[in-house]
Amino acid sequence: MQHIEFTIIQSSIDNGRIYFDQAHKSFFPSDVIGGRGASERAMGQISIDADDECFDTDIRLSSSVRISPRASFKRWLASVRAHDGAKARLHRVADRQYKLEYLG
Repeated sequence: MQHIEFTIIQSSIDNGRIYFDQAHKSFFPSDVIGGRGASERAMGQISIDADDECFDTDIRLSSSVRISPRASFKRWLASVRAHDGAKARLHRVADRQYKLEYLG
């Protein structure tokens, strides 16, 4: 099972967003990468399991260096009591199925 590790930053907690380095774009199917705006959704979607919730989402380009799922992970971040600087992993379970793991 493949995974990527990422750091939770304060703006993740404030805005409910998880961010990955743009270098990890190839970790996702190419048809799930969309633009930044709401009207720029990707054609495809992935499913991300975060404990008891499942999110169907695309991945948006959030800046020149970051990408992020379009879905909000505010409840998950609160439920794991995420803090600035904490580590987490996103595991690829199947072609379009992923699972979040909080490492602290």
